[in-house]
Amino acid sequence: MKIEMPSKPTKAAQLAGHQKLAIDGGVPIRSTLLPYSRQNISEEDIASVSEALRSDIITRGPYVQNFERAVADMVEMPYAVAFCNATAALHAVMAMIGAEKGRVITSPITFAATSNSVLYCNGKAEFQDVESSTMNLDPHSLKDLKDVVGVVPVDFSGNPCDYPEFQKLQAKYKFRLISDAAHSLGATLNKKPAGSFADITVFSFHPVKSLTTGEGGMVVCKNKEEAEFLQRFRSHGIVRTETPGFYRQEFLGFNYNVTDIQCALGLSQLKSLPNFISRREEIAMQYNEFFAKSDLVDIPVLTKGARSAWHLYPLRLKLEKLTTDRVQFLRALNAENIGANVHYIPVYWHPHYERMGYKRGLCPKAEHEYLREISIPVFPGMTAKDISDVCQAVEKVLAAYSR
Repeated sequence: MKIEMPSKPTKAAQLAGHQKLAIDGGVPIRSTLLPYSRQNISEEDIASVSEALRSDIITRGPYVQNFERAVADMVEMPYAVAFCNATAALHAVMAMIGAEKGRVITSPITFAATSNSVLYCNGKAEFQDVESSTMNLDPHSLKDLKDVVGVVPVDFSGNPCDYPEFQKLQAKYKFRLISDAAHSLGATLNKKPAGSFADITVFSFHPVKSLTTGEGGMVVCKNKEEAEFLQRFRSHGIVRTETPGFYRQEFLGFNYNVTDIQCALGLSQLKSLPNFISRREEIAMQYNEFFAKSDLVDIPVLTKGARSAWHLYPLRLKLEKLTTDRVQFLRALNAENIGANVHYIPVYWHPHYERMGYKRGLCPKAEHEYLREISIPVFPGMTAKDISDVCQAVEKVLAAYSR
């Protein structure tokens, strides 16, 4: 799909007395950059990490096990296995389900790690289209499921997918249902926690996520044998025995272990998670109230029965009512010192996937929504002024480029 070159604000907009954009030499809304997200680290978090550093064991120790148990309990799953990052966790899951034996369907609106994990296992990553409203994988439009090994819905922006509908398909076609919940720790669907709907769920603890361990990820699952496989996979495929000094490597695994230092931070952050999610929701509701008044943007839509974790606030431009495209709009917004971003380039648009034979036009809804999506700042540490600055800046740019 061709992206048109950016255009200039119309003369009508300039004559209407709109503020001059910073990108055109005007005064920016903010004097310093507001990022689209950042971590929240408290003194209690720092103290918890310091305590772990003073321990005899600082990796593969009790903090790891305690963090796994705490997350598993929170999302109402029996088993949890922590990894050095969510990509490693996804890789382990794809190895476990035998991704190389068939096709794995996922959303194109995700970070490349989701489908990359399938490729690591020599599997076939297949992209199917999203719901235009939520930008989540659409269970009603999935097709050709007879030889599918796994389906991986992605909880885009922290909004849980329509898992009851995916479960109906799973019952019919017998694929493994794997939730990429990298965005949605702390979210709920029909009052049940994200992570409790699929056979297997993967979480991310990157600094911009619901909580952070610096880098880190986790798999929660229902099956003890699968949890044991995941534990071995993250440690070279090695099994420890009761014989002192003796162990055996059962298969080719990887060194994907996480440290006690990271998990100490995760345990501490977990205490603040309800407050983090509530604050993100407060900010999102303020944005909803403000932007719902505009006929130049669409505000996010949630899955019925969902409470989002609001990892992102994906605002979508009504480009047919603007004199510019999304690229120039972002440049103008960034010039106002608002660190807006884009989530996500359709995965199969990346050069690596194009060289593999994936073609543009594969998922028309995803491509259309991508071209008009901007992620504006949302994170718990935002102040009232930060929120006001974002609203003013977006309104300023919209006014300058409105037809």
